[in-house]
Amino acid sequence: MLKKILATAGAVAIIACGPLATGQIGQSIYMGAVENYHSPYLSITNKSFERGYLSSNAVSRIELKNQLKSAFAEQGLPTVWFVNHHIENGFLGVKSTSKFVIDKQMAPLVNKVWGENVAPMQMVTDSGFTGTTHFVMTVNPMDYTHDDGVTAISKTLMVKGEFDPENSKSQFSYNLPELTVATPDKESMVVKGINGEGKGQMQGNFWIGHQTFSLEHAKFIAADQHQFIAINGVNVAMNNALSQPSGEKNPTEATQQVTNTNTIQVAKLTTLDGQHYQDIAFKLALKDLNYKAISQLAEMEQSSKMVQDPAQMKQAMLALDLLITHGATVDLSQLSVKTPEGIVNAKLLLNIKSGLEHASTNLTAVTEQLSGNINIVIPEALVAKEPLLAAKLPVLVNQKIVTKQDGNYQLQVKIVADQLEFSSGAKLPLAMMALFLQ
Repeated sequence: MLKKILATAGAVAIIACGPLATGQIGQSIYMGAVENYHSPYLSITNKSFERGYLSSNAVSRIELKNQLKSAFAEQGLPTVWFVNHHIENGFLGVKSTSKFVIDKQMAPLVNKVWGENVAPMQMVTDSGFTGTTHFVMTVNPMDYTHDDGVTAISKTLMVKGEFDPENSKSQFSYNLPELTVATPDKESMVVKGINGEGKGQMQGNFWIGHQTFSLEHAKFIAADQHQFIAINGVNVAMNNALSQPSGEKNPTEATQQVTNTNTIQVAKLTTLDGQHYQDIAFKLALKDLNYKAISQLAEMEQSSKMVQDPAQMKQAMLALDLLITHGATVDLSQLSVKTPEGIVNAKLLLNIKSGLEHASTNLTAVTEQLSGNINIVIPEALVAKEPLLAAKLPVLVNQKIVTKQDGNYQLQVKIVADQLEFSSGAKLPLAMMALFLQ
């Protein structure tokens, strides 16, 4: 009996001490997440943390950065936000519920958009002893009518995911069933079936991993109710992958490279002038870009300065030199669309050979590093409807730059040793390419 009592007392002691342990873990997870969070769009700092036995309360300060900050400021919206976190210290982990702090300035607008005493957004996270955190963010439905007659109605936006702090990796998914916006001038926008997901990690200014986005339907109607833009069946995928050059004997961060791949598919598109297009497909890969160089250029692009000073311009040129020195490939493997007049197809492959140094001071030498090919097919019936093309393409046919076959205009070009070689056998210096496309 004594053994049972002692065992029971031991179990009770362990359970009783659990919240204390997870309370410490909860604070460590929170503080670590704040300290290690890096984003080009916003910064997060801790304003306060009050740890208790069964629960703790914290406040985070979120400040927008760069272009996002400017955009909010232009609309008269706050660029600094505070978030309250209520953290429950359980036996097996930590659960946190987070809500935005609504100040007196924002309260009237929030009440109009979401209703009285309704939090616009709530995030619930569950973290285990290992630090892996599962989260669910809910943006509540809104039904808003502005004094000037603008209305905005949406269903619940849900974002779910998981974050592994040990490996700085995360995965997420989101869903917005419907969003409708209308103006007093009878302009309107209806968006249905937004879904997306991603898996990877933020590394500097880049997401390393994949992301997908899909849209069932969207329609934008003009004030006259007769003109509109409609789009159906949109699927977008993006992937960034890090690697080392093939055969690299001394791999370092300086030799690391990134390949960016993007694909877009659209089932149907109706334009403002009533044209209908189907089966739009686009696939572009930027391969083997020097990661250090492209990161420097991306960081400068995120700069809030409208005009770069001489030092920044010099830095940009050095980054561009580094990018070209290591070489790269631009692979537009698919650009196609089905029109009422026929199918348009285009492909482009462009290789920049590595080895050229100080390219910014010797731009003419860059063309000598290029190789690749271009293939474009356009239906004659579509060309006939476009005055500029209808005037230009017959001239290019006479010059043996473009060929005419099976009811299509076709451009086939090889880029070899600073020369454009056409399917007809005609050749043209690469530097003159822009002239005949004018």
